[in-house]
Amino acid sequence: MKTIGFIDLTSERSGEIYVFRGRTGGYELEKTVHYTGEGASQFPDLTGIGEFCLSIPLEMLNFRMMKLPFSEKEKLIKVIPFELEGLLMDGSDHVVFDAMVLGSGENGFDVLVAYTDKGTLRDILTQLSLLNIDPQVVTSLELQAIVKNGTGDVAARLMNPSPLDRDARISAARSELSRHTINLRTGPFAYTRDREKVKKKLKVTFVLSLVLALAINAYLMFGIVSAKGEASSLKKDIRSMYSALFPNEKRVTDELYQMKSHMREIKEKGDALLGVHTLRFLLDLSQKTVQGVAFNEIVLDKELSTMKGEASSMDDIDKITKRLSALRTDVSVSDIKPLPSGKTLFTVVIKGQR
Repeated sequence: MKTIGFIDLTSERSGEIYVFRGRTGGYELEKTVHYTGEGASQFPDLTGIGEFCLSIPLEMLNFRMMKLPFSEKEKLIKVIPFELEGLLMDGSDHVVFDAMVLGSGENGFDVLVAYTDKGTLRDILTQLSLLNIDPQVVTSLELQAIVKNGTGDVAARLMNPSPLDRDARISAARSELSRHTINLRTGPFAYTRDREKVKKKLKVTFVLSLVLALAINAYLMFGIVSAKGEASSLKKDIRSMYSALFPNEKRVTDELYQMKSHMREIKEKGDALLGVHTLRFLLDLSQKTVQGVAFNEIVLDKELSTMKGEASSMDDIDKITKRLSALRTDVSVSDIKPLPSGKTLFTVVIKGQR
């Protein structure tokens, strides 16, 4: 749990520091040390205290009672400077103030305005800053004791405050930690250390995020460059393999597409030859030869086979056609052409396979 130092000034340069430690349900007093603003060498060791609050004496404050038609804090802070302008000789620019609503009536809300001179508060905060103390809240224990009982004779109690003993001051300080009565750290005296810490953390986070983003981008760029290099090397290997498979093909633009085209071609040719029994056909043909007939080109296909040959006469062509018809059901002769030598060229077309 966090430790808080509550500085209770009894004068501008001395007072008590109540050291509280946060516990479940509230704050517990750990110790009390005396404070004097006579230099760092006289200041007690407050190691481990992360936060501070400050209470200034009632005599350092001035007050004004106002009747206003609203109670919202933001509206009060905006309107009160105009109300104070006509009441203060030096104007509202020379004071720092805070306000609290004491009660309400038919004509509006009773508002107590507490203020002090900016120079006085600046001197106190400067002395504390030299001791590395920056209180988050500037309040007044005496004021809390006066206003906690509501309105009534608040003005009279402010003019003649009752003294508080040590135990009452410690109790009031503990209450202020939970809910402060006023806080004069407003305007030019606003507490900014936490804000600066957040800004620094945000800056660090931003820088780290930027470094991480740059690292990721560099990694991705390296991966892209590596992938491009590997792709280029792979493309060269594919081109080399393709050229080895098809050395006569000079124009190569897309190895994959052209390889698929060749594969499709091979498949079509394979399908055409599937089911063709070449040796059996040639064996049958050898048993049906005719004297004077010679075949010089034979193309076998599953759907359509052709044989080109020469014959001594038309009679020999008829004979070979009849013999082949015994082997196949659909045999025809075409492209019959006589040669000067007396022989005749012809083509036998056979459809399908038996």
